[in-house]
Amino acid sequence: TGKYTGSLSTSNPRVLRIAPEQLLATESYEFQCFVALTSNPDNNNTASVVVDVAQQPITAQIGGGKERASGTDQALVLDASVSVDPDDMSDKWSYEWSCVDKTDGTTCTDTTGGDLEIQPNNTNVVARVPAGMLYEGTYEFSVFVKKGADRNDTASTTVVITAGAPPVVSIGTLSEDKYNPIADSYVQLVGSATSSGPIVSTEWTQVATSTTGAFVLGSDARLTGVVQVAALTAGVTYTFKLTATDVFGESGYSTVEVVVNEAPSSGSLAIVPSNGYVFDTDFTFLSSNWVDEDLPLSYKFVYTVGYEGSWTPVADAQASASYDALLPQGLVEDNYTLTGMTVVYDYYDSYSSATDTTRVLPVKYSTAQLANISAALTTEALELGDPEASMQIMGATHKSLSGGSSDERRKLTSSSEEAALRSALLETLQDTYAMSDITQANVDSMMSTLDGIVNAPNDLTTATAMDSLLFAQKLLVVSVDNEIGISATGTGYTGTALSKLLLSSMFNASDVTSVTSVSAENVTETLRYLSMAQLDGAYAGIGYTVSSSLIHSSSTREEAQYLGGDSKGVPGSNAKVSFPSNFSHAAKLKVSGTTYVDTRVVTLGTDIYTAYDGYGSTVASNMYGSSTYNTDLNSAVTQVEVMDEDGNVFDVGGLDPAEPIYVTMQATEPIDTNFSGWKMEKICYTDGQVLEIDCPLGKQTYTCDSSLGGVDGTYFLDFTCPGVVPTCMWWSEDEGEWANEGCSVVNYTSTNVTCGCTHLTDFVLGKNVSTASFDISFTSAPTSLPTPVPTSLPTTSLPTPAPTSQPSSTPTPGPS
Repeated sequence: TGKYTGSLSTSNPRVLRIAPEQLLATESYEFQCFVALTSNPDNNNTASVVVDVAQQPITAQIGGGKERASGTDQALVLDASVSVDPDDMSDKWSYEWSCVDKTDGTTCTDTTGGDLEIQPNNTNVVARVPAGMLYEGTYEFSVFVKKGADRNDTASTTVVITAGAPPVVSIGTLSEDKYNPIADSYVQLVGSATSSGPIVSTEWTQVATSTTGAFVLGSDARLTGVVQVAALTAGVTYTFKLTATDVFGESGYSTVEVVVNEAPSSGSLAIVPSNGYVFDTDFTFLSSNWVDEDLPLSYKFVYTVGYEGSWTPVADAQASASYDALLPQGLVEDNYTLTGMTVVYDYYDSYSSATDTTRVLPVKYSTAQLANISAALTTEALELGDPEASMQIMGATHKSLSGGSSDERRKLTSSSEEAALRSALLETLQDTYAMSDITQANVDSMMSTLDGIVNAPNDLTTATAMDSLLFAQKLLVVSVDNEIGISATGTGYTGTALSKLLLSSMFNASDVTSVTSVSAENVTETLRYLSMAQLDGAYAGIGYTVSSSLIHSSSTREEAQYLGGDSKGVPGSNAKVSFPSNFSHAAKLKVSGTTYVDTRVVTLGTDIYTAYDGYGSTVASNMYGSSTYNTDLNSAVTQVEVMDEDGNVFDVGGLDPAEPIYVTMQATEPIDTNFSGWKMEKICYTDGQVLEIDCPLGKQTYTCDSSLGGVDGTYFLDFTCPGVVPTCMWWSEDEGEWANEGCSVVNYTSTNVTCGCTHLTDFVLGKNVSTASFDISFTSAPTSLPTPVPTSLPTTSLPTPAPTSQPSSTPTPGPS
């Protein structure tokens, strides 16, 4: 009831999530929940809750920065229109400006000696002081803002007046009151600068402090700087200064303050009981005694099998400080220990954590019994509308299926019962997804479950493997569509799950149910969405990585104007891509210089090239199918894409071969660079003589031709044997095979090859055999003319004034 106009439908029937700005301040709402048994709808009840929505404080703000420089010859303009009402109430704003001379604390006076007048008046949203009305000095301007009867706030800015007309520098207001010093936390400082002449340089610096690595590399020399909050100290307020210098050598500046949040502290976690059994014991997580000034607090509970590793959420963050969960069995090598963690967030999402351990012992079940228990428990959980419990049960199931061992090597035999159970778990996961809210924690949980389902590739049918890949893609698509991004935990599970799927029968060309080309396209699309999820909300200069057994990737965001001459590498590999200096223009991106452009560089490990049969041995194919080129692949497949923020891939091609894109790839097998071993010397004595040459790759023959020799037909033969050399190849969608036109070897070492390419796509190194070659030489016959006449002077230099060396004390050896 009330003025609520939002949706009452929800994926999770037990939870109604109300989006921000759906409830109006000062209004009262009553929500009612009807609950009934699905097996007996007549057995039902209702409950209701009343929500009173209070007003939030307004925030006064003056645009431009905390402190700024202005000149005696410039008009000063101060703007308070950036003040914020988070409730967006219809009440009118009111403003009252004032000024204090900071040298003596008195009210500001103008150059005529009278009180400074703010134009058009001191109650306007914008305050203006005409040029020439202030002497050189330091002044503090304040604005008192009011909205309605009870809400008001004050903001101030310092203005330093200098002689003349320095560049006018302004910094945009920040989006948050506080920032968290955690990984992947950034604050964007948006600056601007104008002057009567061109601006020739800009520089961001810290005032009073100097923190190494505070700025994202290169951004401190741009108008827009990006600060890595993880480099800052919690509880400290930092001042950052933007200085701009014009062509006349005049400089102006502005500053901004960044408040670094402190995380909750002093709390602990207890898990009870201290030991129990999988499927039989409910474990309670109890988080207590946490302290923070920014309330309310929320709590998320996660676990890892053993003492360290990837964390799996048992539920999304919630207001309750306790939670009951079903946990999977531990590992026998860790005495069946699980480590639980509570992650406690304050109002601004700064967080701290605490851990505790418990032991979860196994219960011995056959595969059929495990399947029946899992199906019964997950069915009950979903009927009760409890997707979190369903995911906990699936987690316990796939850990039991692994037998309580950390060894996840590919098994050489597969079980039809295990394959059926993994297929059933995937179906249950899809049903659980349909009932789950799309949050980062839930995506983490589902990716963790998917990783467990696919952790034995030989126990996956081709259909299950393909459906698993599409499900991973679906999770990433909804993460992008709902703008929630993906956590480092979710990214890790995605990378390991995809690595395992690359070893599945999807890429088995000997299996008639395998469609390798379609699966390859799905892998590429899935990795593209992973990149988009990682970069959700990222600023220019920010990058993220993925590192798993077969997949390594780097995703970075940059302004188009800075792509030229830039290089992007990949973790765990020497692979990288380097763009020519004129890339944005040459590639015809057709975007403004300040437009965000994302670059995705991925290597797919060498095992991906070869499909696997059911026993782990290789067959003659690769992830895309066979190639008509008679060559072996000798590197990871390297995917390179440039796309906009929405994931639309730019069609980069037709670049000038003189200014190509350089793609460096790491060879799987060392390349022979001992070229001296390819050189052989022979002598041809007679016409038609056949020489046998013992080359490293096998015998070669050469038939002598006396017409190529000297007077007597003999000549020296410098023979270069055929050798294995690298080739640069790219995947042709049109031809459905690896091609090499438009991509050539620039240089190579025994481990790395750099290719110059005129377009972007998937690249790989091939092997080829060079053609044998030879050079000939011979002693020329005597000429009929004499040799040059002697010179008129001696050919040696004049004698030295002293002996060239001291005689030795002993005789020199005699001739042998």
